[in-house]
Amino acid sequence: MTTYEHAMLGMNGTIACGLHEKYGWKIIAMAAIAATLPDLDGLTWFISNEAFSVGHRVWGHNLFACVLIGIAFGIADYQWDIVTRAGRWVKWLLRWKQIPEEALTIRQQRIARQQVVWVVIAAIAALSQLPADLVVSGTDTLPVWGLQLLWPLSDQEWSFQMVMYHDPGVILIFIAGMFAMVKWTQHLKWIARIALAAVVAYLLLRGFVWHDTPFGDV
Repeated sequence: MTTYEHAMLGMNGTIACGLHEKYGWKIIAMAAIAATLPDLDGLTWFISNEAFSVGHRVWGHNLFACVLIGIAFGIADYQWDIVTRAGRWVKWLLRWKQIPEEALTIRQQRIARQQVVWVVIAAIAALSQLPADLVVSGTDTLPVWGLQLLWPLSDQEWSFQMVMYHDPGVILIFIAGMFAMVKWTQHLKWIARIALAAVVAYLLLRGFVWHDTPFGDV
């Protein structure tokens, strides 16, 4: 999946669980970011093509790395309120005066139970990268890219391709969900649930009914 799709998976999953009702926007933003972090192994592209081919979808795309990345980011974000600080910077940069200052107040009080929630959600969000990339892989010109889920203990690759990497269906579903959330803010939880259910249904249809035929053109 693309970075956007991973972020939307983390965001919608958190909203679907109703966590925004208790913890506000910060946990949503944190989960969206955590869901994209395993893709940091793609930065190996800046080192060399060889490093990219060896490291991407390996170093960050395994069970151990995802859990560790999620835990580390969950702790860091809760302790230093990273998403709020980033939000304040974005507001200043884009001059978004409509965002109230109280929404961007840096966390002062830290509660142990709340921090546990942050860490658990961050780890789950990071782990969501794995099933997503297992079923979305390969292009017309590139082979299916298996994941070494148990690396470094095992080099065995796993893949269950249902959709090719460039398929627009999942992105369009998440975009439609975002517009629906903007319009019907009182129904965020159900919109997120419907969006996630639609994504799963679409992946299954593309995998078993419309395989390799965009939008079912057969």
